[in-house]
Amino acid sequence: MMWRSAPVVPGLVALLTAGPVLAQGPSRPPSIPELERAARTDSLDGDALYRLALAYDPAKRYDDAEREARQAVAVDPREAQAWLLLAYLPYDRRPKLWKEVRKDRVPRDWRAAVDEAARFEHRAFVIDPLVDFRVQGAPQPPEDMVTVPDYGQETTDYLLLLGLGAFGWRYLLSYSALDLFVQRQFKDKPVDSIPSGLFWWRGLAAAHLGAFGKATADIRVLLDRSIKQEAKDSLIQIDLGTNDYRYLLAVLFDRAGRPVDAQAMYQEALANDLGLYMAHARLARFYARFKQWDDAIEEARRGVTANPDDPTGLVDLGEIERDAGRLAEAEATLRQAAASNPRNARIPYELGLVEQQLGHVAEAKAMLTRFLAIAPSRLGTAIADAKQRLADLP
Repeated sequence: MMWRSAPVVPGLVALLTAGPVLAQGPSRPPSIPELERAARTDSLDGDALYRLALAYDPAKRYDDAEREARQAVAVDPREAQAWLLLAYLPYDRRPKLWKEVRKDRVPRDWRAAVDEAARFEHRAFVIDPLVDFRVQGAPQPPEDMVTVPDYGQETTDYLLLLGLGAFGWRYLLSYSALDLFVQRQFKDKPVDSIPSGLFWWRGLAAAHLGAFGKATADIRVLLDRSIKQEAKDSLIQIDLGTNDYRYLLAVLFDRAGRPVDAQAMYQEALANDLGLYMAHARLARFYARFKQWDDAIEEARRGVTANPDDPTGLVDLGEIERDAGRLAEAEATLRQAAASNPRNARIPYELGLVEQQLGHVAEAKAMLTRFLAIAPSRLGTAIADAKQRLADLP
């Protein structure tokens, strides 16, 4: 499911001077030595490992990037950004690969990597539909990019390239450019004339900005088109199934505070694909928010069944069982999770809480001590809580 852009027009790069497009300010990323120290300190922190992998990538240390990204998803199978980085690495190793994919001319010895990349990208999407995708083949805009001048159609063409290039890096700039492109290129034209790819990237950019009304409107167009089985447009190719749009809409409705619409769309997505494990997980958390415990536990169990290779589902289930007051069930579930992924620091902490609530003092001490021994430093609040609980235990 690699999403691809229209080819770049190099002659338009000179237009980066003044005009109507909004931008976001840059920030200095940590250096590789800083990230290496952080990863060594927190070797069981999937996020720290991912950030190190991400820094290796533009430095063209691709083997190092792949090693750290695979470590990140081993520690945390729901580290969506790490899965996405693994999907992009073949294209970074071989810059012309994205064009070869578009032309269906992938060399034989790269086909397995392309297939694996597509699986990884879709996994990242399922885990988090708002993960920071890049548009293959689109250049990142300069950090000092603020505005562009109006040179008629030439500017209109550039707005498309700017919007795609900024996506995944600077969402305000991306949304502004794509929206202006649509306004200029398709002025006084019917909605049906607007390519699907524009709705996709503009909708996602809006979602990242919290403009959920605009985001859901664009994704709804894509769902309706997909249901009608319209042919893909040639401007921007997006390889998604109808159910992916349902799932994304459910997540957007959920984040927009539209629970009735969110529940209906999650259920519709699952009716079409019971194996969509993250829809089960999200719907379980949805039910838990409203204390519909039986429904929450049932959905969490379905999520575990749909993806038994990810023990994080067991953690979700154990937490919901605990919150529902089913402590014995939570204890058994979390112990199963701990056996499945002993490197996940979240598990001994959650299990320690359950053991404490059950009055199992020795077991609670053992779990909280285990948590403190392996907990990443970014879990500062939980670390402080675990220390206090240990001090209070008899």
